[in-house]
This record gives sequence, C-alpha cells and structure tokens, in this order.
Amino acid sequence: MLDQLLKLAEGPLQEMLEGMNQDKASASAIKDSLTNSLQKRVSSGDTDAIMEMFSGKETSPGAPVINSLQGDVSQNLMDKLGISKEQAMGIAAAALPMIMNFFNKRVNDAPQDNNDIMSSIVSSLQGGQGKVGTSDLLGSLLGGGGKGGMDLGGLMDMGKGLFK
Repeated sequence: MLDQLLKLAEGPLQEMLEGMNQDKASASAIKDSLTNSLQKRVSSGDTDAIMEMFSGKETSPGAPVINSLQGDVSQNLMDKLGISKEQAMGIAAAALPMIMNFFNKRVNDAPQDNNDIMSSIVSSLQGGQGKVGTSDLLGSLLGGGGKGGMDLGGLMDMGKGLFK
C-alpha cells in the first residue's frame, strides 16, 4: 500500500528534480528509498513518520521527522544513484518535506476525517484494517484535491538553489 501511495507523488517529485537539474529517473530511487525506510520504521513500531505524512499539518523542512529520515534516505540514494553524500543529502532535504506536504494536502482535501485516514494507513502497514478501507483510502487521496497535484512553490525554488 505504501508503494501505491508514494507513486501518487511521483509527478511532483519529477518536477522538483527537474528544477534541481537532476535526472527525473531519480524520483523512482527516492520513492524506493523512502518506502524502504518507512517500512523498516513501521515494522519496528515507529509510526511517527507515517503519522506526520498523513496528519494534514504542514511539515517544515527542519521538522524532527525530516531530520530522522534524511540520513537513511540519503544513504539509499548514494547507493542507488552513485552520487555524492552532499548531493544525496540535498535531494533528500528537498524531497522529504515535499512528499510529506503532498500527502498532508491530499489528506486535508479527502472526505474522510484526517485521523481516520492516518490511523487506517498505519493499521494497514501493520497488517490490520483501519476505519477506511484500502480502496476507499486510495480513491480519496487520488481524487482529493481535484487539482491534479500540489503547488510546489517555495520548495521548487529551494531545490533549484541546491545544485547550481
């Protein structure tokens, strides 16, 4: 389910990477790296990142959850893309808040209650079933805003400055 959800963010992620003069194929590596990191955390009982991602609240680039994920995601990007630590850290620093806020916006636009969505996602990742079924959840997040994506605004500008 997490892989399906992160696939929703691939378009905006590719746009952000393009603005950073990075290969659009890196979006897949970021998605895979984040999926691996989040799945490891959830399997060990740490649901903070998932709860933040679907809280409906703005996640700042300096948020503890971003700092916590950045090292793991950066290491995976270095391994998958063969890039320097600095490049990987820069990409992760721009991508993680963008992805978190992409889903926070979707959750806010969904017809279900934010807490129901958040708890349902955590429950499904732990092998259970929450208040919102998987197909209803994906449908809500897919159709939520009706705008076809998120306005990347300042995040795009921030990302562009990292790799000039």
